[in-house]
Amino acid sequence: MAPTSLRLNTSLAFAKGAYTVTLEFGSQRDKANLLLDTGSSTVVVLPRAYDPARDASLQPTTWAQQINYGQGGWAGPVMATELGLGEGIHARRLASACFAFVQAQQQNFRDYDGLFGLAFGGLNHAHDMSAVLAQRAVEPSLTWPWPFGQADGDLHALGQLVRGQPPVSVTPLFTAAGEAHVVTDKFAMLIRRSLVHVLDDEAALHTLAGDPLNQGVLILGGGEEHQDLYEGPFRNVRLVHELYYNANLISVQVGDQPRIPVPALAADELDRAASNAIFDTGSSFLVLEASVYAAVLDAFGRHDANFPGVIQRFEEAFRTESGLPNRLVDHRDWPDLHFHLEGEDGQEVRLSCTPGDYWQANALHAGQSFFLLLEQLPGWPRQSILGLPLLSGCYCIFDRRGTGVLRVARAQEA
Repeated sequence: MAPTSLRLNTSLAFAKGAYTVTLEFGSQRDKANLLLDTGSSTVVVLPRAYDPARDASLQPTTWAQQINYGQGGWAGPVMATELGLGEGIHARRLASACFAFVQAQQQNFRDYDGLFGLAFGGLNHAHDMSAVLAQRAVEPSLTWPWPFGQADGDLHALGQLVRGQPPVSVTPLFTAAGEAHVVTDKFAMLIRRSLVHVLDDEAALHTLAGDPLNQGVLILGGGEEHQDLYEGPFRNVRLVHELYYNANLISVQVGDQPRIPVPALAADELDRAASNAIFDTGSSFLVLEASVYAAVLDAFGRHDANFPGVIQRFEEAFRTESGLPNRLVDHRDWPDLHFHLEGEDGQEVRLSCTPGDYWQANALHAGQSFFLLLEQLPGWPRQSILGLPLLSGCYCIFDRRGTGVLRVARAQEA
């Protein structure tokens, strides 16, 4: 009997600061390692992983996408083809699913091949380029082969061209899998860390991938039944909107110090951001709203007067993507961080982030520790991004059915 949920292996080795899963594209089943991102909804693949010229199932469209993230972005045509998920008894194929094919980029994809957005359809917009294609006498009147080059100028100018055309909604892959009755409308992730664990800077990709601390699991269409992946009870956080995985963050607490209240989202930001916090598996950091970040740093200073100096030294090192020597960060000296959120039943739920999760050792480079708290990004709403540090060491079920809930339990040891 086929499983009711699909169990797929994931890895930190390729993206370095997020988990990837392998998907198969097209009739030739080209394999691509895609970053699992609950902060977006688009399936994106790079040319190095997928060759449309070999794909007998390819279906071009008149659509294109240009998407910006906190840093960087990309553009390319929207196409459809058959997509494969999983292996063995956990293998499923969709006869036709939409994805974007990157043709212009200002983003470092490291060793991964694209993104698998797991958020909702409201984030997955493309634009119908029919009018531009007709104006330029493009034949056939399709966005593949890509007729715009890198440059109708730079990516910014290309983005203006694309976004100036009529918007269309693209069905996200996970939604399409649910509509095809391949999976039910929930998924789960086992998360060990935020940043890839490195004991040797010369280690090959397969060595990094073989490290148990760099391995995770993605469950599509299930969660609670995989009891070997977690222990203890679940804490249930209410998801308050189907845009991102939105939550209401009530307060943050440094050790046993007084709670730091988290401001509500400004009224003029509600349409854009929906709530004052989101859970984002595509974020390697905990990004705190500006006033909360400042208050947390003040609380660190009250806990130990040396801590602000250590954080400043890290920030200087991080400008070159380096951390601090492990010996400079003793986790026993640093306090837990507690995040108080609205629960499923209206009561508060507390999720805690240990020092070993917000100061990750042997991260990106052997012998280096990274501080994984950031201040609100420029131009971002007054919203905290609850990324992988808060979910490290956890088994998380994103249950999208009904009103929506995130269930979080302690992960079984690696």
